[in-house]
Amino acid sequence: MSFFISLALICVELSQKLSHAQDSGDWLLPGVIASIVFIVSAIYEVQTTKIRTSEKTMWTIAFIFSGALAGLIYIFFARKRIIKPAVARFYHKNSSSV
Repeated sequence: MSFFISLALICVELSQKLSHAQDSGDWLLPGVIASIVFIVSAIYEVQTTKIRTSEKTMWTIAFIFSGALAGLIYIFFARKRIIKPAVARFYHKNSSSV
């Protein structure tokens, strides 16, 4: 969710900059904050899953140096594969104790 919010805020700021609006800089700070929230939460999510260390390192570097592009690739192509085992373990562990 934070990724789409940051992407929307940055797009609004970009469109205002291109149209030379007077208060276009007001959208930059919320967009940057939302991007930082996404990057931190995505890195935490990747680091707490049971994937190979090399893949964790790859995603961490990608989020830090190319947040928007790495975010698109992660959300649309890799997240299901990375999160699915962790979610399955969580539900299996909690359903056996009920």
